Amino acid sequence: MNVLCVGGGSIGERHLRCFQQTEPCVVSICESLDERRERLMKDYEVEGFASIDEAVRRDWDLVIIATPANLHIEHALAFGDCTKAWMIEKPLSTSLDRIDELREASQSRVLNIAYVFRNHPALQAMRKTIEDRTYGEPLQLIASGGQHFPTFRPAYRDIYYADRRTGGGAIQDGATHTFDMIQHLVGPLEWVFCDYAHQALEGVDVEDTVHLTARAGNVMVNQTLNQFGAPNETSVQINAKDGSVRFESDNNRYGTMRLGETEWAWSDPLLQERDDLFRRQARRMVEACTVEKPVLCPLEEAVQALKVNRAALASRGERVVRIE
Repeated sequence: MNVLCVGGGSIGERHLRCFQQTEPCVVSICESLDERRERLMKDYEVEGFASIDEAVRRDWDLVIIATPANLHIEHALAFGDCTKAWMIEKPLSTSLDRIDELREASQSRVLNIAYVFRNHPALQAMRKTIEDRTYGEPLQLIASGGQHFPTFRPAYRDIYYADRRTGGGAIQDGATHTFDMIQHLVGPLEWVFCDYAHQALEGVDVEDTVHLTARAGNVMVNQTLNQFGAPNETSVQINAKDGSVRFESDNNRYGTMRLGETEWAWSDPLLQERDDLFRRQARRMVEACTVEKPVLCPLEEAVQALKVNRAALASRGERVVRIE
């Protein structure tokens, strides 16, 4: 299975590595920066392409788009005549432009948007308890997360993150993961009120702190995110009529507590390292391409996540924005 990864930044390199470790993938890299491309070709012993114009001369079973978000759809469509499938990094885009073109082009192809937490076995187990109404109707969802972003992305000042136009800032880069998890668990958000600000990160002006209030049907939603705090952790808790369920990404586990109980019942850690999650994503994508297993994040659900991003940015801590 011939796989091309377009974009060799940190997430592109992770996709390259994890797909390379997934049979039967033979992975190549498309990266315009010579030094980066040559390093990746050497480190992973892969073929490299210096431009999309060069890469589209070949046929591919799967093309992974890991470039800045404002270029995702443009770069995906460039391969419309030479690939059987796409996996596009999250978020789908920064605008709604050309989505109809992508929708049309994907009618005869596999398309997945890489909201990677959908592949987490603990989140999947949590979702099943909600679908099965194990603890009754969900009524409230509380999500909280943060990390010291410069520790994990020391070059943040010099990459797409520094500019909202390229998908930067905490909402489009970080909070969008949680927006998607929320909707994956309890359904689409109908409206949002979002306060956000730049508070701590040096060398950029984009927001690094996000507080969101929203509604998904009868479920009341609250989310907070920071990109400067010491703990690297994310949790999502759903309080239902008869009990609660909690996902902790940093501990790779989920817990349950029924009304009347006084302690959480925790699963064992279901992943051992960060790459485990991305290898699960790679395996699921291969299965979507080879045995027609459904993708975990189809286009329309990624469009909904994009609309939430845009609504959160438009809210500006001043108004409720409905999501149409």
